[in-house]
Amino acid sequence: MSDLNEVIVSGRVTRDAELRYTPSGTAVTDVTLASNRVWSKDSEKQEETTFVDVTIWGRQAETLSEYLLKGRHLMVVGRLKLNKWENSEGEKRSKMTVVADKVNLTPGGGNKGGPSVKQEKALAATTTEEDTPF
Repeated sequence: MSDLNEVIVSGRVTRDAELRYTPSGTAVTDVTLASNRVWSKDSEKQEETTFVDVTIWGRQAETLSEYLLKGRHLMVVGRLKLNKWENSEGEKRSKMTVVADKVNLTPGGGNKGGPSVKQEKALAATTTEEDTPF
C-alpha cells in the first residue's frame, strides 16, 4: 500500500504575503492561515483557531502573491512537510508546514482590493499544480 500525504485547509491570511526568490531564481511566498472551528458543548458555543503555515512555490507564488493580503480567504490543497534546523544556540527545532499544490481564492473573500470573480477565474487557469524544487 502506498503512503498518502495530502491536506486541505481553508482560512484567512493573517498578514500580507511577501514574494521572494531562492538563489536559483525560484519564486516562493509563505502565508499563515487562521482556520476557525466552531462547535457547541452543553449548549454553549466553543471556538478554536488553528494557525497553519503554507508555502507556495513557482508560478503560483508569483501570480498569487499580490492577492494574498491579510483577511483574504483561501482554500489550499497540498502536502505536509517537516522542516528541521538548529538555532544559533545549537538547539534542534522543527516546524510542520503545508506545501501548496493548489490554491483557490474564495470569491468575495472578505478583502477589499482583491481580484474580481473574472480575475479569479483567470488566475485559477494559471495556477495549476507544478513541481516544487525539493
